[in-house]
Amino acid sequence: MIFSKLGTKNPYTACPKAIRDVLRYFETTDMLSLAPGRYELQGDDIYVNVMDMTTHPFEGSHPEVHEKYIDLMYWPEGGERIGVAPYLGTEEIFEDRPENDIKLLENVADESILLATAGCFAVFFPWDAHRPALILKDTPATSRKCVAKISIQMLNR
Repeated sequence: MIFSKLGTKNPYTACPKAIRDVLRYFETTDMLSLAPGRYELQGDDIYVNVMDMTTHPFEGSHPEVHEKYIDLMYWPEGGERIGVAPYLGTEEIFEDRPENDIKLLENVADESILLATAGCFAVFFPWDAHRPALILKDTPATSRKCVAKISIQMLNR
């Protein structure tokens, strides 16, 4: 997992090229002016889902994992809390949707909570369980969120 903020002095040179390319796209594109939807950067290998997301309580939520894609989340405004934990592969599956490359887990051990605010980004690899869209403050709120899906195969290029 990687967690940072765009606009820092870090040139992200330690990141794989596919991740650097998406971060550059976020830095040079007005994500607030785009309509919600899917934007292909490299076909199905790298694309961005732009959404106006509403946060929800921790209770009733489920951590998720992906096998084929890395999630690179970016918040150009607003934010959320996100649970994160190592995915061991032994967790009970709540719901499996292979056609969408998502497994919802019943629960995870040793979960930490990240506080993502405007300008932050997070990279979740297939070994990172994450519980997104948790209420940031006291009540649910809607804000813009951009989720780049990067094929795990792109890390080898």
